[in-house]
Amino acid sequence: MLRNAVYGLVLTVAMAGCSSLPMMTKEEQDTTPQKPTAVLETHVTSDGIKGFFPFEGTSKTYTRADMHRDDTAFKGTGTVTRFFVGTNSTARIERLDRKLVWTLDVKEKTYTECPLKGCVGPVTQAPQEKKPEKQDKPRESDCKLKIASTSFTVKPTGQKKAINGFDTDEYQAVWLITLQDPQARKTVSTLNVDLWTTPATPALKEAMAVEQAYARSLGSNMTAVATNNEKTQVVPAEAAKMINAYLATLMSTSDKSAFLNAGKQLEKIKGYPVLTQLEWDLKGDACAEKQADAGSSSNGSKDLMSSVTDLFTSKKSDDMASKPIFSFTSEVKSHKIEAVHDSVFSPPKGYALANPK
Repeated sequence: MLRNAVYGLVLTVAMAGCSSLPMMTKEEQDTTPQKPTAVLETHVTSDGIKGFFPFEGTSKTYTRADMHRDDTAFKGTGTVTRFFVGTNSTARIERLDRKLVWTLDVKEKTYTECPLKGCVGPVTQAPQEKKPEKQDKPRESDCKLKIASTSFTVKPTGQKKAINGFDTDEYQAVWLITLQDPQARKTVSTLNVDLWTTPATPALKEAMAVEQAYARSLGSNMTAVATNNEKTQVVPAEAAKMINAYLATLMSTSDKSAFLNAGKQLEKIKGYPVLTQLEWDLKGDACAEKQADAGSSSNGSKDLMSSVTDLFTSKKSDDMASKPIFSFTSEVKSHKIEAVHDSVFSPPKGYALANPK
């Protein structure tokens, strides 16, 4: 179970997006009109999962009432991650006024154009049906983890400091989940969050109001839109996806109700998150024997996922054992209304359409 959880978590890390606009030369000065735009710039870093897949990235969004652009730049910072992931820069432009979405490939200088609801893929001929080959039925795991207990607490520390021009107050949140296997062995999942928030100033409220107006407009154009700008988000979206990838393999539908207490605790947090520092760890031996068995593939060789699984079941150095399994930091560099050229919301000159009609 934990091996599958870590596998999903690592895949999410590899896909996490976390910005840079294609730069113009002096000869290509932008003459398009400038208009007020909500601009949000964030920076994220992570040491990865026990040293595997460390990364860092930036995200910069530009929002008006009827258009939105999201630029992301993401790179692996470890030896393995730099090799497999490298550096990736992408941009996505949503135009509600034209009911179009442009996705830019910064490296190739190309873009695709699709309706808001997405492009229809080419129709391919269905492959001929083949008689399935007889295969051995996979053995189901006889070690099932269940949530024995959970708690979520938040408290203000009274500490204050200035971060990127924001006056912030510190909150500390602790999320504990005790997992138990059929043999009553337990593993405790601990999520520590150090959160620095700032009061919603008029300038910040103005930027957020534009983003909320866009979200409402997008909702009228799409079947559904998820937005939760009214509440403080303790765990950044990128980190939440990684943690959820782990929890999804462990929690049944009934178990999810155990986390309702977290929503009540969020009421204690006041302000807008500027800096979030998160650490997640596991301690215990639930399903340890099964994890050890899963650490080896059928041919006796170990793949990368097995190596990650070993981190839960093998004794490592004191230095590694003292570090959390996963760490993540998200920092808001800037969030305000700025004068932005109209050209930001269109594919740059020189970019070729990759999916011509």
